[in-house]
Amino acid sequence: MARKRIVVVGTSFAGYTGALELHSLLGSAHDITVVANTHEFVFIPSLIWYPFGLREKQDISFDVRPIYAERGIAFVEASVTGFDLERQLVQTATAGDLPYDYLLIATGPKVDFDSVPGLGPHTGYSYSICNVEHAEETRRAWERFVTDPGPIVIGAAQGAGCFGAAYEFIFNVRHQLKKLHLLDKAPLTYVTAEPFLGHFGIGGFGNARWMSEKFFQMQGINWRTSSTVREILPDGVVLGSGEVLPSKFTMIIPRFLGIDAIRNTPGLGNASGFIETGDDYRHPVYPNVYAAGVAVHVPPVGETEVACGVPKTGYPSEVMAKTAAHNIAADIRGDATHRTMPFSLIHAYCIMDTGDMGMMILGDHMLGPRHLEFIIPGPQAHWAKLAFEKYFLYSRKHGHV
Repeated sequence: MARKRIVVVGTSFAGYTGALELHSLLGSAHDITVVANTHEFVFIPSLIWYPFGLREKQDISFDVRPIYAERGIAFVEASVTGFDLERQLVQTATAGDLPYDYLLIATGPKVDFDSVPGLGPHTGYSYSICNVEHAEETRRAWERFVTDPGPIVIGAAQGAGCFGAAYEFIFNVRHQLKKLHLLDKAPLTYVTAEPFLGHFGIGGFGNARWMSEKFFQMQGINWRTSSTVREILPDGVVLGSGEVLPSKFTMIIPRFLGIDAIRNTPGLGNASGFIETGDDYRHPVYPNVYAAGVAVHVPPVGETEVACGVPKTGYPSEVMAKTAAHNIAADIRGDATHRTMPFSLIHAYCIMDTGDMGMMILGDHMLGPRHLEFIIPGPQAHWAKLAFEKYFLYSRKHGHV
């Protein structure tokens, strides 16, 4: 069997899982290379705590290079600028062109702050927890805020798909305000594209709507559903309805796009830069190209008044990556048995933290209809999330996926 070259682009949930799964399936018989713009794996779910000084970068990240080196997986730290699908090359800014026989694209998103005027921590007036650098800036803003508090707006803009982080963040903000005795000085408003609380971009889940509304009421949090964000101002948020919400601390999750390298490659992704695949996560035109994680196009669930994306979080990203890795290995071995795993049928596992309580969300399918779906609220959910964070980081640091 001729030796094959497999290139994995990305080293977060999907990329890291895909690379290690490929090595587990193929051993050292073929060449596996990972290319990414960072050598650090960051446990993104923990960024909800970062702005409050509850985590530091070293607590929630690790260097992937030793794990790859132990397994003979090459690692190239470089930004990918494009793909030559005909010549089978991954183009990079600093490492030249990387040839491949099989390609697994497992990149994170481009966070589209440009979609709303004034959005984002760099040139706008809102903050973010989408990566460590954003969360670091949010921490500095929070430290300033607590010395001069006022109204707060947290939410997810039109087209966003990461609703869970917005929910968790507003609840954790509320928890911190209570500890600081600032609740009466900082009214909270949640703004979302969702048609109702508890929609989550997946069409709802069990009694999540009822439970979310009751919890918001109990916590004294106002909300606006089916909302678009027209503009972020230094002291407020302008909604599409024309309503202006005063805000001295604003965190809005924007919509995600596929990375520039995908959008710059004709025929690879759709207009938003996401890759449309079959349920085997193979590209329909280029059969040696696979995708997993955020890079994969997942159609919105049903019609909503305001566009809502579908969350492609850590667990489904890992399932997609394992499915793609199995199929790449099957291609190489000449095995006709390919796995399929429609995104809609991936199990739903989520722990939503609210500071000292939370909800455990369990379902047999990510998207409906479901046969089984459970929401278990209580303080045990908070402790479960803390325990899972430790378990996940320990297992991944030791190369177990």
